[in-house]
Amino acid sequence: MPNSVLMRIICSMFANSCRIGFALLNACAFSFFAFLEAGTSLKVEVSAKAAILLNAETGTVLYEKNAHQPMFPASITKITTAMYALEKKSYALDDPVMATADAISAVHPHVKRAANSKHPPYRLEFGGSHMGIKIGEVLSFRVLLYGLMLSSGNDAANVIAEHISGNVSQFIKELNAYVKSKGCLNTILHTPHGLPYAEHKTTAYDMAILGKEALKMPLFREIVKTGSYTRPATNMQPESLLHQHNALVKPGAKFYYPKAIGIKTGYTTAGGYTLVAAAEDSQRKLIAVLLGCENLDQRYRDAIALFETAFNEEKASRTLFSKEFDCFSSQIEGGKKILQAGLLRDLIVEYYPSEGQVFHSKVLWDNNPLPIRKSDKVGEVCIYSDREQFVMRSLLYALSDVEPTFRHALREQFKAGKKILCDHHSYVLSIIGCVLLGSAFILNGRRKKTKQS
Repeated sequence: MPNSVLMRIICSMFANSCRIGFALLNACAFSFFAFLEAGTSLKVEVSAKAAILLNAETGTVLYEKNAHQPMFPASITKITTAMYALEKKSYALDDPVMATADAISAVHPHVKRAANSKHPPYRLEFGGSHMGIKIGEVLSFRVLLYGLMLSSGNDAANVIAEHISGNVSQFIKELNAYVKSKGCLNTILHTPHGLPYAEHKTTAYDMAILGKEALKMPLFREIVKTGSYTRPATNMQPESLLHQHNALVKPGAKFYYPKAIGIKTGYTTAGGYTLVAAAEDSQRKLIAVLLGCENLDQRYRDAIALFETAFNEEKASRTLFSKEFDCFSSQIEGGKKILQAGLLRDLIVEYYPSEGQVFHSKVLWDNNPLPIRKSDKVGEVCIYSDREQFVMRSLLYALSDVEPTFRHALREQFKAGKKILCDHHSYVLSIIGCVLLGSAFILNGRRKKTKQS
């Protein structure tokens, strides 16, 4: 926190200097930052071993608990599989995909996890969640994605992996590079589905970042909020129904949460119950991640508690600039004194205490000609968020007259005369021509009279 404290001190000193006034030479704009307090973590009880609550639009962390501790993700691994697969082949959702024996073969968990086991980490296990794919069955890529995210199909994960990269091992290599490119530096994946493997780990923070990125994909958003999906008949099976596992988005379920919009649940004996959940109201879109929950109910209670605490948070306000106390100044070229300007209204910003905020302000000066009179509009102050989104503005008005210097006034008169000559040169040349011709005519007449006399 020392850096944050130092930053607050520096920005506070700078903001206070701006209240006294600042000078500009031949400029039309000046920018500075008005700094607000860093966010204060939400006060909420969470029983999960690791948890985080993140603003899905800004990336701001509202709450965290052991958020960077590596843990077993279980089936929330499938979020990364769906993301990468969609990024690679979202243009070919209806392409047929055939399930191979390697992708859907399963063994007993004890056999796979034995010390001398030669089975790859991605090998399926009896008793794991699946969508019931058979060897040689042909399904569309779209149906596999629904089976992956709704039914939590481990078989769908392997089939998708082969479809995207040729084989599951290659897919895992690409998937690890993909999550690293998203800024998830503490995630190491060994399977596309999340079945137990000692080194297959992630963090609550990394999963929140991945969830944030996943929600930018339209089809992903549609899939994870779907309650059920009709799986079409295939070459080997009749039509059937795939059901959503996430109780937060299932109306009538014990833990149905109307504000929820997805994303994915998970469970393994080693990792416990896990959850990545998203919810939104009219103000914010949030992502909660819970890892290492002891029971199914706990993960839902924790998620709802995080969401409700955040959604019920009242905004704080702060006056960045006051029309009564703040004065803005600019050195006007040719002016007898510095232009002093005041605000039309106070600039008051609102923000959530758990998020804090940094607001970027810009003073934009008009190019007013001299003289400037009291109450003339001379510019505006604009406030932007730290993401450069416009927040508000207030006009600036002159607090007193600014007269031109004699030299400046003379120069302006000369410029005005020159402009008249340039704008009306044909008329001026005609007049000069007429004067010259008239003068020549008069002189010629006088010469004739002189000769006659």
